[in-house]
Amino acid sequence: MTDVEAVVQRYYGDRPVIQRIDDALRAAGVDPERTSHRDLWPFDQLHSRGIVATREHAERAGIQTGMYVLDLGSGLGGASRYLAAECSCRVAAIDLTPNFVEAACILTARCGLAERIEFRQANVLALPFQDGTFDHVWSYAVTMNIADKEGLGREVARVLKLGGRFSCNEIARGSGGAPVFPLPWADDEVSSFLVSPAEMRAALEAGGLSVIEQIDVTATRFGETGRQPVIEHDDFPLRQHNLQSCLADGRLIAQFILAEKRS
Repeated sequence: MTDVEAVVQRYYGDRPVIQRIDDALRAAGVDPERTSHRDLWPFDQLHSRGIVATREHAERAGIQTGMYVLDLGSGLGGASRYLAAECSCRVAAIDLTPNFVEAACILTARCGLAERIEFRQANVLALPFQDGTFDHVWSYAVTMNIADKEGLGREVARVLKLGGRFSCNEIARGSGGAPVFPLPWADDEVSSFLVSPAEMRAALEAGGLSVIEQIDVTATRFGETGRQPVIEHDDFPLRQHNLQSCLADGRLIAQFILAEKRS
Protein backbone atom coordinates (compact mmCIF):
# COMPACT_ATOMS: atom_id res chain seq x y z
CA MET A 1 0.00 0.00 0.00
CA THR A 2 1.34 3.45 -0.91
CA ASP A 3 1.47 6.34 1.54
CA VAL A 4 -1.36 8.08 -0.34
CA GLU A 5 -3.51 4.94 -0.27
CA ALA A 6 -3.03 4.79 3.50
CA VAL A 7 -4.04 8.45 3.88
CA VAL A 8 -7.16 7.96 1.75
CA GLN A 9 -8.14 4.82 3.66
CA ARG A 10 -7.71 6.62 6.99
CA TYR A 11 -9.73 9.58 5.76
CA TYR A 12 -12.68 7.48 4.60
CA GLY A 13 -12.26 4.44 6.80
CA ASP A 14 -12.73 5.69 10.35
CA ARG A 15 -16.51 6.07 10.29
CA PRO A 16 -19.07 3.74 11.97
CA VAL A 17 -20.94 3.29 8.70
CA ILE A 18 -23.67 0.70 9.21
CA GLN A 19 -24.63 1.83 12.70
CA ARG A 20 -25.05 5.44 11.56
CA ILE A 21 -27.13 4.43 8.55
CA ASP A 22 -29.29 2.10 10.63
CA ASP A 23 -29.91 4.87 13.15
CA ALA A 24 -30.83 7.29 10.35
CA LEU A 25 -33.20 4.76 8.77
CA ARG A 26 -34.96 4.11 12.08
CA ALA A 27 -35.30 7.87 12.62
CA ALA A 28 -36.98 8.03 9.20
CA GLY A 29 -39.37 5.22 10.16
CA VAL A 30 -37.66 2.52 8.06
CA ASP A 31 -36.68 -0.93 9.35
CA PRO A 32 -32.98 -1.29 8.42
CA GLU A 33 -33.43 -5.00 7.74
CA ARG A 34 -36.32 -4.36 5.34
CA THR A 35 -35.10 -1.53 3.18
CA SER A 36 -35.50 -0.92 -0.52
CA HIS A 37 -32.72 0.74 -2.52
CA ARG A 38 -34.87 3.88 -2.64
CA ASP A 39 -35.11 4.00 1.15
CA LEU A 40 -31.32 4.36 1.15
CA TRP A 41 -31.15 7.29 -1.27
CA PRO A 42 -31.03 9.99 1.44
CA PHE A 43 -28.04 8.21 3.04
CA ASP A 44 -26.02 6.26 0.47
CA GLN A 45 -25.29 8.88 -2.21
CA LEU A 46 -22.07 10.34 -0.86
CA HIS A 47 -21.58 13.02 -3.50
CA SER A 48 -23.14 16.47 -3.57
CA ARG A 49 -26.83 16.75 -4.58
CA GLY A 50 -27.38 13.07 -3.81
CA ILE A 51 -29.72 11.00 -5.95
CA VAL A 52 -30.53 13.96 -8.22
CA ALA A 53 -26.88 14.13 -9.28
CA THR A 54 -26.69 10.35 -9.73
CA ARG A 55 -29.71 10.41 -12.02
CA GLU A 56 -28.32 13.34 -14.03
CA HIS A 57 -24.97 11.56 -14.41
CA ALA A 58 -26.68 8.40 -15.69
CA GLU A 59 -28.65 10.45 -18.23
CA ARG A 60 -25.60 12.36 -19.45
CA ALA A 61 -23.60 9.14 -19.65
CA GLY A 62 -26.24 7.40 -21.76
CA ILE A 63 -26.56 4.41 -19.46
CA GLN A 64 -28.81 1.80 -21.07
CA THR A 65 -30.61 -1.33 -19.95
CA GLY A 66 -28.44 -4.44 -19.97
CA MET A 67 -25.08 -2.70 -19.80
CA TYR A 68 -22.26 -4.15 -17.72
CA VAL A 69 -21.00 -1.16 -15.73
CA LEU A 70 -17.93 -0.74 -13.53
CA ASP A 71 -18.39 1.76 -10.67
CA LEU A 72 -15.03 3.22 -9.61
CA GLY A 73 -14.83 4.41 -6.00
CA SER A 74 -18.25 3.04 -5.17
CA GLY A 75 -18.37 4.16 -1.52
CA LEU A 76 -21.50 2.74 0.12
CA GLY A 77 -22.74 1.41 -3.23
CA GLY A 78 -25.46 3.99 -3.77
CA ALA A 79 -24.72 4.63 -7.44
CA SER A 80 -24.21 0.90 -8.06
CA ARG A 81 -27.63 0.10 -6.64
CA TYR A 82 -29.20 2.87 -8.72
CA LEU A 83 -27.63 1.48 -11.89
CA ALA A 84 -28.72 -2.07 -11.08
CA ALA A 85 -32.27 -1.32 -9.90
CA GLU A 86 -33.28 1.74 -11.93
CA CYS A 87 -31.29 1.17 -15.13
CA SER A 88 -31.37 -2.66 -15.16
CA CYS A 89 -27.60 -2.92 -15.46
CA ARG A 90 -25.19 -5.55 -14.19
CA VAL A 91 -22.60 -3.83 -12.00
CA ALA A 92 -19.12 -4.47 -10.69
CA ALA A 93 -17.89 -1.97 -8.13
CA ILE A 94 -14.59 -1.24 -6.44
CA ASP A 95 -13.51 0.97 -3.57
CA LEU A 96 -10.18 1.47 -1.84
CA THR A 97 -11.71 1.48 1.65
CA PRO A 98 -12.54 -1.94 3.15
CA ASN A 99 -15.26 -0.76 5.51
CA PHE A 100 -17.11 0.93 2.63
CA VAL A 101 -16.97 -2.31 0.64
CA GLU A 102 -18.28 -4.27 3.63
CA ALA A 103 -21.11 -1.78 4.22
CA ALA A 104 -22.01 -1.74 0.50
CA CYS A 105 -22.32 -5.53 0.50
CA ILE A 106 -24.57 -5.50 3.59
CA LEU A 107 -26.86 -2.76 2.27
CA THR A 108 -27.09 -4.36 -1.17
CA ALA A 109 -27.99 -7.74 0.29
CA ARG A 110 -30.74 -6.13 2.38
CA CYS A 111 -32.19 -4.61 -0.80
CA GLY A 112 -32.20 -7.93 -2.63
CA LEU A 113 -29.70 -6.75 -5.26
CA ALA A 114 -26.68 -8.89 -4.33
CA GLU A 115 -26.99 -11.07 -7.43
CA ARG A 116 -26.68 -8.04 -9.73
CA ILE A 117 -23.77 -6.22 -8.08
CA GLU A 118 -20.28 -7.43 -7.17
CA PHE A 119 -18.23 -5.31 -4.75
CA ARG A 120 -14.45 -5.61 -4.38
CA GLN A 121 -11.75 -3.78 -2.47
CA ALA A 122 -9.29 -2.58 -5.13
CA ASN A 123 -7.28 0.33 -6.52
CA VAL A 124 -8.49 2.04 -9.70
CA LEU A 125 -4.91 1.95 -11.02
CA ALA A 126 -4.80 -1.87 -10.83
CA LEU A 127 -8.30 -3.06 -11.70
CA PRO A 128 -8.91 -6.78 -11.02
CA PHE A 129 -10.75 -7.37 -14.30
CA GLN A 130 -9.84 -8.76 -17.70
CA ASP A 131 -9.34 -6.62 -20.80
CA GLY A 132 -12.47 -5.58 -22.68
CA THR A 133 -14.93 -6.53 -19.93
CA PHE A 134 -17.25 -3.53 -19.52
CA ASP A 135 -19.69 -1.53 -21.61
CA HIS A 136 -19.26 1.51 -19.36
CA VAL A 137 -16.99 2.70 -16.55
CA TRP A 138 -18.54 5.19 -14.10
CA SER A 139 -16.74 7.60 -11.78
CA TYR A 140 -18.28 10.25 -9.52
CA ALA A 141 -16.20 12.42 -7.16
CA VAL A 142 -13.26 10.00 -7.16
CA THR A 143 -10.52 11.37 -9.42
CA MET A 144 -9.54 14.14 -6.99
CA ASN A 145 -7.81 11.46 -4.88
CA ILE A 146 -5.94 9.93 -7.87
CA ALA A 147 -2.52 11.34 -8.73
CA ASP A 148 -1.85 9.30 -11.88
CA LYS A 149 -4.61 10.51 -14.23
CA GLU A 150 -2.97 8.96 -17.29
CA GLY A 151 -2.72 5.65 -15.44
CA LEU A 152 -6.43 5.95 -14.66
CA GLY A 153 -7.13 6.45 -18.36
CA ARG A 154 -5.03 3.42 -19.26
CA GLU A 155 -6.79 1.10 -16.83
CA VAL A 156 -10.24 2.36 -17.83
CA ALA A 157 -9.41 1.90 -21.52
CA ARG A 158 -8.02 -1.58 -20.84
CA VAL A 159 -11.19 -2.91 -19.16
CA LEU A 160 -13.62 -1.23 -21.58
CA LYS A 161 -14.96 -3.02 -24.63
CA LEU A 162 -14.23 -1.38 -27.98
CA GLY A 163 -16.74 1.46 -28.25
CA GLY A 164 -17.35 1.41 -24.50
CA ARG A 165 -17.47 4.69 -22.62
CA PHE A 166 -16.13 6.30 -19.45
CA SER A 167 -18.16 8.93 -17.58
CA CYS A 168 -16.54 11.10 -14.95
CA ASN A 169 -17.93 13.78 -12.67
CA GLU A 170 -15.17 15.55 -10.76
CA ILE A 171 -13.79 18.73 -9.29
CA ALA A 172 -10.97 20.27 -11.33
CA ARG A 173 -8.50 23.06 -10.67
CA GLY A 174 -9.58 26.49 -11.84
CA SER A 175 -7.57 29.61 -12.63
CA GLY A 176 -8.34 31.48 -9.40
CA GLY A 177 -5.46 30.17 -7.30
CA ALA A 178 -4.94 27.42 -4.77
CA PRO A 179 -8.03 25.97 -3.04
CA VAL A 180 -8.71 26.31 0.66
CA PHE A 181 -8.64 23.12 2.74
CA PRO A 182 -10.15 21.07 4.22
CA LEU A 183 -12.41 19.98 1.36
CA PRO A 184 -14.95 17.12 1.22
CA TRP A 185 -12.41 14.70 -0.27
CA ALA A 186 -9.22 15.63 1.61
CA ASP A 187 -7.79 17.36 4.66
CA ASP A 188 -4.92 18.89 2.66
CA GLU A 189 -2.79 18.53 -0.48
CA VAL A 190 -1.35 15.19 0.63
CA SER A 191 -4.24 13.22 -0.89
CA SER A 192 -5.78 15.85 -3.20
CA PHE A 193 -4.59 15.80 -6.80
CA LEU A 194 -6.38 18.47 -8.78
CA VAL A 195 -5.61 19.23 -12.43
CA SER A 196 -7.13 21.65 -14.92
CA PRO A 197 -9.83 20.49 -17.35
CA ALA A 198 -7.28 20.64 -20.18
CA GLU A 199 -4.79 18.53 -18.22
CA MET A 200 -7.45 15.96 -17.37
CA ARG A 201 -8.48 15.68 -21.01
CA ALA A 202 -4.88 15.26 -22.11
CA ALA A 203 -4.21 12.60 -19.47
CA LEU A 204 -7.27 10.52 -20.39
CA GLU A 205 -6.45 10.73 -24.09
CA ALA A 206 -2.82 9.79 -23.44
CA GLY A 207 -4.19 6.76 -21.58
CA GLY A 208 -6.14 5.59 -24.62
CA LEU A 209 -9.55 7.28 -24.39
CA SER A 210 -11.12 9.78 -26.77
CA VAL A 211 -12.94 12.58 -24.95
CA ILE A 212 -16.21 13.24 -26.74
CA GLU A 213 -17.83 15.58 -24.24
CA GLN A 214 -16.46 17.84 -21.51
CA ILE A 215 -18.95 20.11 -19.77
CA ASP A 216 -18.49 22.71 -17.06
CA VAL A 217 -21.25 21.95 -14.55
CA THR A 218 -20.11 24.37 -11.85
CA ALA A 219 -23.39 26.28 -12.00
CA THR A 220 -25.27 23.21 -10.75
CA ARG A 221 -23.22 23.25 -7.57
CA PHE A 222 -23.76 26.83 -6.41
CA GLY A 223 -25.74 27.39 -3.24
CA GLU A 224 -25.34 23.88 -1.92
CA THR A 225 -25.65 23.76 1.82
CA GLY A 226 -27.73 20.65 2.38
CA ARG A 227 -27.83 18.37 5.36
CA GLN A 228 -24.69 16.68 6.59
CA PRO A 229 -24.38 13.12 5.25
CA VAL A 230 -24.79 10.61 8.07
CA ILE A 231 -21.27 9.22 7.73
CA GLU A 232 -19.42 12.50 7.18
CA HIS A 233 -16.83 14.10 9.46
CA ASP A 234 -18.03 16.57 12.08
CA ASP A 235 -16.41 19.44 10.19
CA PHE A 236 -18.40 18.74 7.03
CA PRO A 237 -20.05 22.23 7.08
CA LEU A 238 -16.59 23.82 6.92
CA ARG A 239 -15.52 21.51 4.08
CA GLN A 240 -18.69 22.31 2.16
CA HIS A 241 -18.24 26.03 2.78
CA ASN A 242 -14.68 25.89 1.45
CA LEU A 243 -15.84 24.00 -1.64
CA GLN A 244 -18.60 26.52 -2.32
CA SER A 245 -16.22 29.46 -1.89
CA CYS A 246 -13.65 27.93 -4.22
CA LEU A 247 -16.26 27.15 -6.88
CA ALA A 248 -17.63 30.68 -6.64
CA ASP A 249 -14.27 32.43 -7.11
CA GLY A 250 -12.91 30.12 -9.80
CA ARG A 251 -10.31 28.28 -7.77
CA LEU A 252 -12.26 25.07 -8.45
CA ILE A 253 -14.46 23.89 -11.34
CA ALA A 254 -17.02 21.08 -11.45
CA GLN A 255 -17.02 19.16 -14.71
CA PHE A 256 -18.53 16.16 -16.46
CA ILE A 257 -16.46 14.16 -18.95
CA LEU A 258 -17.59 11.49 -21.36
CA ALA A 259 -14.90 9.52 -23.19
CA GLU A 260 -14.86 6.52 -25.51
CA LYS A 261 -12.50 3.64 -26.28
CA ARG A 262 -12.05 3.77 -30.06
CA SER A 263 -9.13 1.43 -30.59
